[in-house]
Amino acid sequence: MESISDLQTHGLKFIQDDKYFPFGTDGVELANFVTGGKSDRAIDLGTGTGIVPVLACGKKGIPFTAVEIQKDIADLARRNAELNGLPIEVLNMRVQDLRKKFSAGSFTIVTCNPPYRKARSGEATANEAVRIARHEVEMTLADVLDAAAYLLPTGGKLFMVHITERLDEVIAEAAARRLAPKTLQILRPSSKKPHIFLIKCVKDGKQGLEVLPERDVLGSTGLDYPQ
Repeated sequence: MESISDLQTHGLKFIQDDKYFPFGTDGVELANFVTGGKSDRAIDLGTGTGIVPVLACGKKGIPFTAVEIQKDIADLARRNAELNGLPIEVLNMRVQDLRKKFSAGSFTIVTCNPPYRKARSGEATANEAVRIARHEVEMTLADVLDAAAYLLPTGGKLFMVHITERLDEVIAEAAARRLAPKTLQILRPSSKKPHIFLIKCVKDGKQGLEVLPERDVLGSTGLDYPQ
């Protein structure tokens, strides 16, 4: 069943369907973490229903291309862009095929809230849409980083959210693709140990990583963030 949520910022609305994986605080945190503006060209890999581009475009004016492999979910992301009148193009295709459509260095920003768990790990689910969102079934960490390394020019930025248990892997694999980690933000749920992180990498960037003070994740909706 569909419902329309008020995102409580910049007049943005968002269509959700309970058949699909709902957006969470990690997507909102990622959208808030992104820096850029109207002169940028951004692409969101594995966009789901489009929460990252809708928030980042709606709040910061960044034009986006959004990529989603599941057709019905891509259609919903497209409707979310249209609902808000935002310059977001939604592509129903595999991340692995992007180099067939775009030339190298086509985007100044890449964003991704990827599946956190490797295939055949963690809890199983009968819901295919949820399984694809949670597990590296259709898109792996390597796929994300390969695409980012190809799509970004020197100086281009990758913004990603992931789980802390894979932090060492993310940093090592990004650096191996000339995506230099530059900013790291560790997040924790209230009264619990840290569990997710935000990271910014710069294509061909210099060495030197800024680690921001650890903090709690945003509130229950994740939308009570300074505008």
